[in-house]
Amino acid sequence: MKILLRISLLCVLSAAVSGCTAPNALSTKTASDGAYGVKTVGNNPWLSSKVSVERISMAYAGDLKKAALGIKGDWFVTKEFLYKIVWVDANNMEISPESSIWKPIQLAGRETKTVQSVAPNPSAVDVIVYLKAN
Repeated sequence: MKILLRISLLCVLSAAVSGCTAPNALSTKTASDGAYGVKTVGNNPWLSSKVSVERISMAYAGDLKKAALGIKGDWFVTKEFLYKIVWVDANNMEISPESSIWKPIQLAGRETKTVQSVAPNPSAVDVIVYLKAN
């Protein structure tokens, strides 16, 4: 009985831990007129209450797109998170996957920090931003 209880407790804890590390995502979708929409996918409600992307702006640096994102801590205490910016082409295929790495960001209570990314090549039109707990 004790073994069964320990195994079930271990399963519950592992499910809770994996739920806390599941990333949330935000993606842009550029229209033919250059306007873009933003879509948010929340896979982790706990994370959604702690950090969010407050704003996103797109511009060109030469013939490459550039994205600037405001990542905001939604708590009153300092927290560390990870973010990753992935560039995709018009067919929603990831461009240069090896260059998309998780980067740490520390946010003081209710602080917003701006992060930027430049597209790896001119075929990149949209970004997907992933956030996860550190």
